[in-house]
Amino acid sequence: MKFGEMATVKGDRAGTVGVTVVQVEKGSNADLSGLKDASKYADKTPYYVHFKLTKTAEGNDDDTTSHFEVYDGGKQLAELLVLPAMDLTGDPSSPLATRRFERCKDASDTAYKAAAEGQSVDGCAVFLADKGTGTPSTVKWTRRSDTLATWK
Repeated sequence: MKFGEMATVKGDRAGTVGVTVVQVEKGSNADLSGLKDASKYADKTPYYVHFKLTKTAEGNDDDTTSHFEVYDGGKQLAELLVLPAMDLTGDPSSPLATRRFERCKDASDTAYKAAAEGQSVDGCAVFLADKGTGTPSTVKWTRRSDTLATWK
């Protein structure tokens, strides 16, 4: 499939889900500077996979085993999972502040589960390329070891 085209795949247990890879965007190493231990990403380039999940049938909201894989030719890029950080504020009435990776936000499971049939939820996933790796040319939606859809 081409980027922007929707694949309709079976859910993990029931129903179907529409998966669209909208685009793959090259980021900058500076995007990673705010992460904890940012120095370990010094020679990495982030790529952002912008996607859309469309609820195409009821009963498909428990698919926690499907995920994206990104490739430069035959080489698979590593996915970077960025969790929100909690910072102390010093204010007794609001002691914690949540800090998120604003450059790329994953799709909300809560929003997807609440969506009506036909509605979509936008998301983004981060993949890291080693120095010398080319621009990713293939994105796959997989479940366990099965490829369900491929975009090029």
